[in-house]
Amino acid sequence: MEFRQLRYFTAVATELHFGRAAEKMCVSQPALSQQIQLLEKELQVALFDPHQRLRQRRVVLTEAGTAFLAKAQQLIQLHQEAIDAVRLVGARPQTLGLGYYQLLRPERLAGIVQCFAQHCPEVQFQLHEFPNYQAVQQALVAGRIAVGLTMLPLMHPSLTARPFGQGELVVALPAAHPLAAAEAVFLEDLAHEKWVEISRNLHPVYDEIEQLCQRAGFSRQGAIVQEASSLELLGHFVGLGIGVAFVPSFFDMGTMPRVVTRPLRVANGAPVTLTQCVAFRAAQSGLLSPALAQCCGVT
Repeated sequence: MEFRQLRYFTAVATELHFGRAAEKMCVSQPALSQQIQLLEKELQVALFDPHQRLRQRRVVLTEAGTAFLAKAQQLIQLHQEAIDAVRLVGARPQTLGLGYYQLLRPERLAGIVQCFAQHCPEVQFQLHEFPNYQAVQQALVAGRIAVGLTMLPLMHPSLTARPFGQGELVVALPAAHPLAAAEAVFLEDLAHEKWVEISRNLHPVYDEIEQLCQRAGFSRQGAIVQEASSLELLGHFVGLGIGVAFVPSFFDMGTMPRVVTRPLRVANGAPVTLTQCVAFRAAQSGLLSPALAQCCGVT
C-alpha cells in the first residue's frame, strides 16, 4: 500500500466524485480510478459501492469504506504532524558552544562572534569563559564546546586551528625607567627588575615566560611584587612605578598614563611571538569552514 493511495482514497471519499477528486489531487481520472482499484485489490474489500456507481453513477462508500476512511484520515494527519515536527526541528538554529579565555580582549571576542554570525547564520553560539587558553583547549577535547578562541601551541593532536591574530610580547615600563628610551629591551636586561604580573591562574603564557627568563639566566620567582586580574589594572600598577610587566602587543597601552612599551628581544634578537587562533575538532571543520575562511585572517 502506497501512501498516495490513502490520499487518493480520502479525496474521493470526501468529494464523492472521481472527477473532482482527480482535479484536487492533480492527477488524471483514469489514473485515480486505477489506484483505487489497486487499493481495493490489496485490501480484498470494496471501498465504494460498485452497484451505485454503475447503475446510478453515484459514489457511495461501503461500510468497509466508511471504517477505512476514519483510519486513513488519522494516518494522513499523523504523517503531516511528523513532517511539521521534523521541519520545525530543522528550522531551529544549531547551537554550538564557543569558548574563550578570560584575558582575550573584548573587541577580539566581539569581532569573531559578529563574523561568525554573518557567515554562519544557521548557527547560534553559546559563549563559555575559561580562565586561560589551555582550559579552552581542554574543553574542546572533552567535547564541552565546539569552537575555542585560544592561543598556539595546540596541546592536543585531535585539534586543528586557524589563526586570527598575531602579535608579540612587549615590555611595559614606567615612563621614568632607564630602559624606557631603548629601541628594544633584551630579556637579560630585566634580570634584576621587580615585576607586576597577571594572576597565574589567569595568565595565558605564564610558564612559557618563566622558561624564557630561566634561559636568559634568571627567574622571576620572588620578584613578582604585585598581581593583577586584568591587563588594564596591570598597566596602572606599572604606571605607578610598582614594577615592570610583560604584555601582549594585542593590548594597546598607549592610553595608560606614565607607561611606555618597548619590543622584547631574546638572546638571538628574535621577538617572542603570540598567535591567537580559532581551534576546533576536525569533525566541526565542514560546518565552520565558510566562517573560518572569512573570520580568521591573521592581523
